[in-house]
Amino acid sequence: MQTPAQQVSQLAQQNSISTLVARVRARSAGTPMPFTSQGPVENSESGRGYTLGREYPTMGHGDMFSGIVTPVALSLTFCIMIGKTLAK
Repeated sequence: MQTPAQQVSQLAQQNSISTLVARVRARSAGTPMPFTSQGPVENSESGRGYTLGREYPTMGHGDMFSGIVTPVALSLTFCIMIGKTLAK
């Protein structure tokens, strides 16, 4: 087992400027970086990836305005019009 002094000196050697320069030179030469993501995994048969809301056709153009705002606005307008006519 290492003593705390040996662990500190080993950590200082791993984080030295010369080690940093050696890593930069290795990366510029084309050495792959360890433990980095290699890109997303695609598990679809079509290769297009997966997008929410694109499996089935939706109302309108499939955007927020025509799919959510328009039905809510029409419903509220209808309720307000009925309330105005009943108040007379």
